[in-house]
Amino acid sequence: MFNRWGKSAVENVWNISGELCSGNAIDDTTQTEAYNPFIKCVCTNGTCHITALRVYALDIVGDIPEELWTLTHLTNLYACLISPSSIFQTRNLGQNYLTGTLPPAIGNLTDMQYLSLGINSLSGELPKELGNLTELLILGLGTNNFSGSLPSELGNLLKLEQLYLDSSGFSGQIPPTFANLKNLVTVWASDMNLTGQIPDFIGNWSKLTTLRFQGNSFEGPIPSSFSNLTSLTELRISEISNGSSSLAFVRNMKSLTVLVLRNNNISDSIPSNIGEFQNLTQLDLSFNNITGQIPETLFNLSSLQYLFLGDNKLNGTIPTQIGSTLRNM
Repeated sequence: MFNRWGKSAVENVWNISGELCSGNAIDDTTQTEAYNPFIKCVCTNGTCHITALRVYALDIVGDIPEELWTLTHLTNLYACLISPSSIFQTRNLGQNYLTGTLPPAIGNLTDMQYLSLGINSLSGELPKELGNLTELLILGLGTNNFSGSLPSELGNLLKLEQLYLDSSGFSGQIPPTFANLKNLVTVWASDMNLTGQIPDFIGNWSKLTTLRFQGNSFEGPIPSSFSNLTSLTELRISEISNGSSSLAFVRNMKSLTVLVLRNNNISDSIPSNIGEFQNLTQLDLSFNNITGQIPETLFNLSSLQYLFLGDNKLNGTIPTQIGSTLRNM
């Protein structure tokens, strides 16, 4: 595969003259920037299996080799071509992407725990066989050119903890089978064309700490069941049309550091207990129909750095001491 991609291992890191499954491939070496490309093997009774493959930010272009789908002992595949931190330092991203579709054969990699294919140019519909990877803990597909809806079979990934889908191209409604994904901790699903209402069952994802649902085509209201998500530290929802939403569901989310509910047709007042959200660094409730006065306790949030309340129907006065209380803004 490396030959097809025009890449070779670093000579002082890997045994490139003989058996790849030797040296750093089978010792306690971990995946770091110095080991890229990276191979990890497990050898028993004279038989070696590749269990981890890392191909990161190496300017690889073209389809994923079919041989990859025969590595059925893989538990970790990291094939992001551009790291999130380097997106803004790279100009000609079009020359750095893996292309083509994901074949049904990906369902053969049933030992997979970490699958990261984000920031490429993969296309086509996601194969339903991805639902066979029931050991998955992390699935990253963001920033690609996929099409179609999310397969209902992804609801089989009961161990999944992190799901990254931002800007991946998917459309349609969130499948009802996703109600099974109760171990999710992080969900990024912004800038796609997800439609319909945000499902009530997401309120049962009680382990969630981060949820991003910005820039889709959802319809309101925001489910009241979200009040169960008291472990959230980051909640971002925006551009919800129709259906008036309330802010009652946020009252007990006192662990939040980021709360962005921009342009969601919210018709309510700011919760009176907002002053108890002492960890808040960013609050954006702009472009809604929020009424009433701004609670005075909001101006006691000493950690707050960004506050956006514009384009609402708020009234009353702003305390003159705002500059001394919101010291980090």
